[in-house]
Amino acid sequence: MAELLIKNSSVGFIKAIIFDKDGTLSNSEEYLLELAKTRVDFAVAKFRKLKINNFKIFLLKKLLNSVYGLTNQTLSANASLAIASKEQNIISTATIFTIFGFDWFKSISISQTIFDEVDIFLAKNKNNRQKRKKLISGAFDLLASIKNKGVSIALMTNDTQVGIEEFISSNQLEGMFDYLWSAENKPSKPNPKAVIELCKRMLINPSECALISDADTDLKMAKEADIPIIIGFSGGWKNPPILTETQFIIEKLNELNIQINT
Repeated sequence: MAELLIKNSSVGFIKAIIFDKDGTLSNSEEYLLELAKTRVDFAVAKFRKLKINNFKIFLLKKLLNSVYGLTNQTLSANASLAIASKEQNIISTATIFTIFGFDWFKSISISQTIFDEVDIFLAKNKNNRQKRKKLISGAFDLLASIKNKGVSIALMTNDTQVGIEEFISSNQLEGMFDYLWSAENKPSKPNPKAVIELCKRMLINPSECALISDADTDLKMAKEADIPIIIGFSGGWKNPPILTETQFIIEKLNELNIQINT
């Protein structure tokens, strides 16, 4: 087992590290902010076509901004758009639509249509694609160092398998991760059974892992799965996330290090 150091102080011995992606390895705030604003704009446009009055459209915008975590052109690291999966955000959006008198089938249908249209719209913009995949400073060097020292690396995210593959290829991370767990794997995070199942695939126990994430939901998941070393990362956002479910907090990825004792 390898010794994990935080700011040059030992925090325990591990065989693997489980990384979150968005906000931990991927500097996705700029893209997610654009995604949130575009989804709100498309929802407003859709409601205008449905002849919804201006007061209700104002209320719609306010509710969507609140759910997505949009405030004064910034995005909250603790809100649903930054943490939850696309499917979960579709459900939260559809729930808002029911407030305006639509039944559940219609609300889900409108929400799904908006999300699909926004994805197509943003995919056409090369700058948006680049924003989505940009590595956080120090991420590549940390992953390479961990890999070179024989510690297994897993990536656990609520992104799709396609999204993960794009992230890996665009940042030359092929072969860096030993195991992947996407939103399409079941159970998906933040179910603690997701961690347990991932560890089974790695042929190790949760007690032999560390987990690092910028979201309390992930950190609580790790705690409930009996991960002994739980690390909160606050350096991926302009306004750092509020983290309460963690043993350790770091602001920069270079505060982590692996030492092999011989």
